[in-house]
Parts: sequence; structure tokens; C-alpha cells
Amino acid sequence: MLVCWLGQLTIYQRLDCTVGAAGMALAAVKPPSYMELFERNLGVLTEKDQERVREARVMIVGVGGMGGALAILLARTGFTRFLIVDPEVYEASNMNRQICCFIDTLGKPKVEVLKQEILRINPEAEVSVLQKALSLEEVKQLIVEWKPDVVAAEADDVAYSAKVIRIATQMGIYAITGMPSGLMGYVMAFPPFTKHTPEGLFGLPENLSYKELHDTVETWENRCGRRWYIHKGKWRVPYWDEWRYGKRPVTQLAPMVWFTACVTAIEILKYIVGKWKLITAPHVWLLDPADGKIKVRKYAEGRLFNKYALKAFSIKPFDIGRRWRRAALKILSYQLKMWERKQLKEDAEAERRYQERLRAKEEGLKKSLHEISEK
Repeated sequence: MLVCWLGQLTIYQRLDCTVGAAGMALAAVKPPSYMELFERNLGVLTEKDQERVREARVMIVGVGGMGGALAILLARTGFTRFLIVDPEVYEASNMNRQICCFIDTLGKPKVEVLKQEILRINPEAEVSVLQKALSLEEVKQLIVEWKPDVVAAEADDVAYSAKVIRIATQMGIYAITGMPSGLMGYVMAFPPFTKHTPEGLFGLPENLSYKELHDTVETWENRCGRRWYIHKGKWRVPYWDEWRYGKRPVTQLAPMVWFTACVTAIEILKYIVGKWKLITAPHVWLLDPADGKIKVRKYAEGRLFNKYALKAFSIKPFDIGRRWRRAALKILSYQLKMWERKQLKEDAEAERRYQERLRAKEEGLKKSLHEISEK
């Protein structure tokens, strides 16, 4: 058990750490040694690199789609010290993307299931779990007590994750987040004491409280600015239209979520071993596999809209704000119709290709059957 600080804090419903012999109880026989498990890493990493990985302390806030996949990837890379935080249990809607969601884990706490999966990979791992929604002050207190080397902010609440990142970097901790959406994703990393913030990258004011930032990010106007969800993330226009009114959740696919988690894990590995080029703010990874684009560049999506358009909506003299809002809605309406027509054309082309595949498959099978029968 973690006795050094568990008794000092009363905020926790549960904080559990399973190590050594307790973890080995999961195996019927003595498990392989650490180096036996991860010796294939030594084709890229030195033994000293691997030891740094082994000793690194990783705190993950939010272990649903991104956070859960990230934890498993890090565990398979040889990371052994985890603190995972999430208040939720698995639900049926998690099945399409969350790596530890199975029929037999529905209704179970995400942190507990993930802990067992990490221990199945490496029984000697130290996995501390906290099934609780933390306030930002509690996050700060937890960082002070647990002393992570890396904080991964993967809560669904964008404003909350942004504030967790700022807390971590201000305390000299490397922080990172991966943000998949549809068929696109971003990975943003923030080194210790950086001047850059998630809010700054998004083009939002950097002096907002958590509540102010949350309310700003979740407004109908702000969501209207995230039109790249359609043309980059390939969201269906009707779905996006319902989402901007708060009627639908962010759409996600397992391949994109796990792909984003893979890039996030690589950036963490690079930071811990101290090798290779780190990608840090204001530069981000842009993952756009649907259009065959994976690149590093400065974050730009929605930045100008957030920085200028949202402010213009509130200008009262001469009714400028209302007029600008009306004009912006007309532009948005035109764009949505254009994108929907494009999607319908893609649907028609997809149907044509599908029928071609069926015919090619049928012809190929007939030909093969004929050749087999003649033998």
C-alpha cells in the first residue's frame, strides 16, 4: 500500500496499489522477469533507456477510450508505475472504442478493470487507482503527493483536461493529451514550465476559470466553429448538426482512438528516454488518415474563429454582433449543404465500388471452383 501519503489525504474513495507478490498471484506459475518480457525493446532502446521507462511514473486522468488505450500501450512498452483516475464504470456505449470494455466488464469500474489488464501484462507493475471525479485542487494535491514524471489529461471534458495540463506544467511536469474525433486526431504535448497552454492554442482567453472555459467550449457558437470535424474528421453532416445542439456525443472510432493513443505513447516514450525530437506546443501532431495526411504543424483549427468571430458576436453598438451572427449562420448553412451533397456523392460512389467488389469476388470464386472441378 502507498502509506507515505494515503493517510494524509481524505479526498479519496479508493486508492489501491498492487505490487510484487500480490500482482504475481494473477499467474499460476512464476512469471518471466521484466527483461524477459521486454527484451525485444532492446533493438531500439538501450538497457539504460529501458530502466528509465521502468522507473517512470505516469499519471493518467481519464481512462476511457484514449486513456485506457494509452495505459495498455505504455504497459506493453515496459512502463510499470501508474496512477489512473476515472470515476466511471463501463457502459454499452463504450464498446466501440474502449480497449478494456467487454461484455463481462460492463458495469465494472474502468480503473479496476484497467489495473487488472496491466497486471496481466506485467504482474510486477505498480498500479494505483482512484475511482473519483477530482476537483482541480485535488488534482494539484495528488501531483504533489505522487510526483509523476508525466501527466496525461484524457478526460472527456476538454476544459477540465486543459486545466489539468496547466496545473501539471506549472509544477514542472510534462503533460500531454490526445484528442481523436471521427477519423482525425491531434496530439498536443506541453513541456515543464512552458508558456503555451491548450486555451492559447485554441485561440481562447487564457485567464478564464474552469467554469468559464467549460461554458465557452460547450456553447452552441463554439461548436459551430468546429466545422473541421466534418471535412477532416468525416462526420456525417446530420450527426454534426445534432451534436452542435447538444443532442449527440462526439463520434469516435476505435482505430482512430487507438492510433491517436499510439502517437501519444511514442511522445511519452521519447520524453522519458530523452531521445529523438519531441513535438511540443505550439506544434502538434495532426492525424488525418482518411485523406492520407499525418504531419506536424502549428495548431490552427478553429483558432481564428475562437479568437475573433466569437468576440464579434457580442458587439452591441450598431447591432454589429447580431448582424455578424446572422451572416455567419448563412455561411454555415451554405457550407453544410455543400458538404452534405459531397457526402451523398461519396455514398453513391461507395455503393458502386461495393457492387464491383461483389461481382469481382463472385467471378473469382466461380473461376476457382471451375479450375478445382477440372482437376
